Amino acid sequence: MLVRLSKWGNSLGLRLPKSLAQQIGVVAGQTVSVTGEGDRLIVRAAPGRWTLEDMLVGMTPKAMSEAFEWGRDQGREEVGG
Repeated sequence: MLVRLSKWGNSLGLRLPKSLAQQIGVVAGQTVSVTGEGDRLIVRAAPGRWTLEDMLVGMTPKAMSEAFEWGRDQGREEVGG
């Protein structure tokens, strides 16, 4: 597939045909990773951003106590669950 580069300020812009954008899973406004290897230009969909809610799915006090070795209780604190 041939596409034409366009001047965009001091840079060059590359327009992706809709079929190619769909093939690699990118949409307008999305951030992509662009790298060069020799004479190749590689455009990849950038990984999505994680939210705190996504990272804590399935995290319970029991799971936390199993994930970390807190040691024995010292004084009056309660470390275990």
